[in-house]
Amino acid sequence: MFKSILVAYDGSEPARAALEAGIQLAKRTRSTIASVSVEEVLPRYADTIDEVEEAKDDIEEHSRRMTTETQDRAWADGIHLETVVRQGHEVETILAEVRQRRADLLVIGFQGHSRVFERFLGSTAMSLARLAPCSVLVVTVPKGPGHAQGCSRILVGLDGSPYGRLAMQMALEMASLSNGAVVGLTVIERSPLGRAEPPDQGYAQQVQTAAAEHARTAGVPFEGVTRQGHATEILCQEAQATHADLLVLGATGLGRPWSPVIGGTTTGVASQAPCSVLLVRPPQAAWRIQDVMVRAVSTVFLDSPLLEVVELLQRRNVKALPVLDHDRHVVGMITGGDLLTRSELGVRLSIQRELSAESLREQLRELARGQKTAREVMTRHVHTIAPEADLPTAIRLMGSHRVKRLPVVDPGGALVGIISRADVLRALAALPESTIAPALQARVSGTVGDAITTGIPTVSPQTSAEEVLVKLLECPLRRVVVVGEAGRVLGLISDRDVLLRAGPDVRPWVLRVLTARHPWRRPGDIGKPPAGPHEPLTAEDLMAPALFAVHPEDSLAQAIRLMIQHQVKRLVVTDAEGRFLGLVDRRALLQSLVG
Repeated sequence: MFKSILVAYDGSEPARAALEAGIQLAKRTRSTIASVSVEEVLPRYADTIDEVEEAKDDIEEHSRRMTTETQDRAWADGIHLETVVRQGHEVETILAEVRQRRADLLVIGFQGHSRVFERFLGSTAMSLARLAPCSVLVVTVPKGPGHAQGCSRILVGLDGSPYGRLAMQMALEMASLSNGAVVGLTVIERSPLGRAEPPDQGYAQQVQTAAAEHARTAGVPFEGVTRQGHATEILCQEAQATHADLLVLGATGLGRPWSPVIGGTTTGVASQAPCSVLLVRPPQAAWRIQDVMVRAVSTVFLDSPLLEVVELLQRRNVKALPVLDHDRHVVGMITGGDLLTRSELGVRLSIQRELSAESLREQLRELARGQKTAREVMTRHVHTIAPEADLPTAIRLMGSHRVKRLPVVDPGGALVGIISRADVLRALAALPESTIAPALQARVSGTVGDAITTGIPTVSPQTSAEEVLVKLLECPLRRVVVVGEAGRVLGLISDRDVLLRAGPDVRPWVLRVLTARHPWRRPGDIGKPPAGPHEPLTAEDLMAPALFAVHPEDSLAQAIRLMIQHQVKRLVVTDAEGRFLGLVDRRALLQSLVG
């Protein structure tokens, strides 16, 4: 959770509420805690020396009083609190202290806006909430003292983004500290122009289902809620309606193109919510596995039926499950690849989620008839890692053993978490360059050209769906690139894209091709799709046109940041004229970092 807490303190009522909240958090999480106070800068011009000396004495007396107040309050709870007093611009000075200490939580008090110009420009507290490189707890008066005593009811915003998932994990950990409950809210929002924006109803349900499973695994009571409207208004209304003690949000969510103009959801909520607000960001310098890993892990046992395994994978929306013995020791791992090769599952998990209800029921009936258990399909001899290990160790293990994730185990071998490629890359993207070990820093500054995967099949926009499918099944990455004139990239097609964009009359044929147990050699082998009311599908109909491209000379660090920023698993590599050269994915990036 939190290891280093910094409280911004100026002696005001909001600051005292923030101090109380910070002390109670430090007590429960055994974190280090410090307070920072910013002195007024002495007047630049003065009529007399006496006036300067008097101002200086007043400032020093105020600083001594604040130092004494914070230390005495912390000692009352048996907490050692370091106090620092700095001189300078309030926001810049506090942010500098956050960076210097590499604090992972900044606690600030907030009185609330009272004038129009303050709502427009934002107060010191809102500036800190927006600019801080770490998580920020905005303690609202008079809610602060109540929050300090615990969080019995926590509202968390769920949007399916990486930071939204991080917020959910933090909400569960906060609830566990005080035996509280979590309400997960997904807002189906509309743009200012009236157009519906993601997440849609189906996506919202998927996000809610995954969150409920996450909460069940963590042993925290959970209630899921979906509302439609403006995100800031709905979040604040729900916080009021549920009498929430704390509202938790990912500091960057799905985002909207108009956010920089009218203000993002997070700062809007922080300034208007009726309760304290925790804005969650990844730790500044997450260098240890315990800072990056996911702690609430869904698991199965050796004798768990395969049907139960697949249903759990679908509910939790994850790609793998550790298999445990009854002492919680990791004895195996079940991935989507294991299910494809050692069970009756005929299609990848990501494809399964797009099946019709009847097709999905048939898949599950096949699994039930097989009567296999986790023991029969799992991968044995699983590579694990200790929570105290560092990121380079995880990178070496993942790269050298070509695995996508590592169970995290304590000295006794019991499972305490899991870390994936995406977790590692996300942590690397957030690390300041100065904190990266020299050996790893040299590799991160290598180029995309060192990690490019070539030999990816290409098609023209007019290529038939039959030929696209054959090329997809020939490619281990299950990707086909659509190129136009002079080899310029137009789009990318995956097997999931084909299934999503195929009409109801064509979808059964696509599914039959994807689930076949023998390789297709030519379009004629797979047969023609059934005739429909529309023109036959082509690559142009099937492709996803939104591409994120890098060039061979770009650094690996640039590719990692772009991949994390846009939440994609792979990037297209092109030359300066946009001609297709290959792909770079998570596996190749980590492999390049191994050296």
